[in-house]
Amino acid sequence: MIYIESLELHVSNHCNLSCRGCSHLTPLESPCFIDLNTTLASLKILKEYVHCKVIRLLGGEPTLNPNLYKIVDEIKKIGIADEISIPTNGILLHKISDDILKNVNMIEISNYNYSSVKTNEIINWSKTIKKKYKHLKIIIYMYQYFREPYSYIKNTDTIQVQKIYKSCIVAQKWQCFNVYEDYIFKCPEAMALSKNIENESFSKNGVKIINSKKFEDELKKYLFNEKSLSACQYCLGTTGKLFPIEQTTKEKYKKYANLPMKDLIDNQFLEECLKNDIGDLKTVREVIEI
Repeated sequence: MIYIESLELHVSNHCNLSCRGCSHLTPLESPCFIDLNTTLASLKILKEYVHCKVIRLLGGEPTLNPNLYKIVDEIKKIGIADEISIPTNGILLHKISDDILKNVNMIEISNYNYSSVKTNEIINWSKTIKKKYKHLKIIIYMYQYFREPYSYIKNTDTIQVQKIYKSCIVAQKWQCFNVYEDYIFKCPEAMALSKNIENESFSKNGVKIINSKKFEDELKKYLFNEKSLSACQYCLGTTGKLFPIEQTTKEKYKKYANLPMKDLIDNQFLEECLKNDIGDLKTVREVIEI
């Protein structure tokens, strides 16, 4: 059995925001929800080989999915994780029903520099829900910055690619392993880039989920391999330059990513991460736990 920190499912590919720094390439996605039957079949197979501390139902924006309760219910039955968490931007908190709240363990709210009115609304909702569901952990991340996520221009500097991969907090510290349809990926970025970058593919960057002893060996080798993925040639990991939170269009999102890696990377932060094993992206100014 392989024990890992977390698994992530994109229950909604699209979002009700369009953040310039979205590392899941959500601004490029058309409205689309998870293929539940395929995903549940994959999780049932995966359960025979993997157990995780927490499974996160995210996106895009998970509260856009009208079947979120059913997804929570089915995943709880499978029992692949100790806990279930829903990361959300907090705009549609009213869509998180009581049936969901009593069956999940955590709500993680990302406040992307909202107005004081919206922020107070989120905090008040959280306090009310916490009184009703005492088992529930609610965390509000007050974001101030994003980091540049990608370049569409392939990075041919193999040494730098490996450095970015080695310093990537998402892959190396947080273990944000990602299940999409019938593949498992080391990170959501590997999945997103496989969908959106020409000549990338699921098979080049992930492992197909099949029920066999060979799969278990292949999965162990893949998840804990110290070598970068093919998609890493386009990814800044967690070392892109900081910039203030900004909403953008699909066209502008592409425009920013059409710059070469040297214009997008924060080399000083990269070296700090390699030297000091930093686990903070410096994008959040405050964390509020209810």
